[in-house]
Amino acid sequence: MTRIVVVGAGMAGMACARSLQRQGHRPLVIAPLQAAQNRGETLSFRARPFLEALGWLPLFDGETALRCEGRYSIWGTAALRRDDTHSEAESGWHIDRRRLEARMAETLEADGVERVDGTVRALARTPQGVSLELADGAQYEADFVIDCSGRASLSAGDASLTRVDRLVACYAIVALDDEAEVAPATLVEAVAEGWWYMSALPGRRILVGYFTDSDLLSAGLRRDPARFAQMAAETIAVSQRVDSLGIDLAQSSMQFAAASTVTATRILEARIMRAGDAASALDPLAANGLATALWSGTQAADSVVKLLADDASVAARYEQNFLQGIAAHLAAQRSLYASERRFRTLPFWQRRNGVEPSSA
Repeated sequence: MTRIVVVGAGMAGMACARSLQRQGHRPLVIAPLQAAQNRGETLSFRARPFLEALGWLPLFDGETALRCEGRYSIWGTAALRRDDTHSEAESGWHIDRRRLEARMAETLEADGVERVDGTVRALARTPQGVSLELADGAQYEADFVIDCSGRASLSAGDASLTRVDRLVACYAIVALDDEAEVAPATLVEAVAEGWWYMSALPGRRILVGYFTDSDLLSAGLRRDPARFAQMAAETIAVSQRVDSLGIDLAQSSMQFAAASTVTATRILEARIMRAGDAASALDPLAANGLATALWSGTQAADSVVKLLADDASVAARYEQNFLQGIAAHLAAQRSLYASERRFRTLPFWQRRNGVEPSSA
């Protein structure tokens, strides 16, 4: 049977493998056996149709997800506002990504999807398909490769990936006391050099995150949780929520992650298809990254199935829809950043309005 290799086992990769298996194919998944990192993600309500199609909605319970109860923000003005644009049915979930993806992986194992614990180091096109070389020297041959390897995108050299900004996340996940009352709602607050984000997690935990450009990170922040706590204390709403929950950020364990928007000009090139962050990674402000990963994983699977039957129309439509979606995201992102006028003369906000600050 034709061998389809899925590189990567994040949400896009597993959605892709599950969709292929349900269409009668036997994909090989190649990815390191490592747990996903929790970063306080919100899974948009837009993911529901894909979760239902993949049979994954039953995986959502109190251990893996909390139903969102709104989004609050301080953005554009110093007043706290609630986003009431979505109904309760459109609220989405705060997820424990590590537990949720572990359950998704269990469904693949139960389906008999083969997985190799390894890291793909190189891809090479051959007359018959694609050759894959792993870090341990092992080699595999495939008729098609679906690259779901994330922001590092194994096939990025051919896809003309462009990093749009320099956004990074500095965050801490804090366990809450039993008596602390926390609503499962997100909080976003714009500040002079970026923005803050707070989100509840299953298991009585909360994420406190700060987003800024890599060159604007406060000196010594990586080694100084007390500085992180002081920065949070200088906010309006985040500081109040931190205090009300009894959180001591000065004692937290900080983590850092890339959060920039990275765009591609192509999704399919000669038997290599891309999905998830390997195709384009989104600034997390829009909270649509994981829903896009599920959508693109299933679309990539459908595209390759049709390509094997000499039907290129589905792949062409997937690529067109993906690239149009990224363009729409970038336009909405620019509009949202432009709506914050209080800090428009400062570097972080100048960049998001098309102005590169002077180095003078």
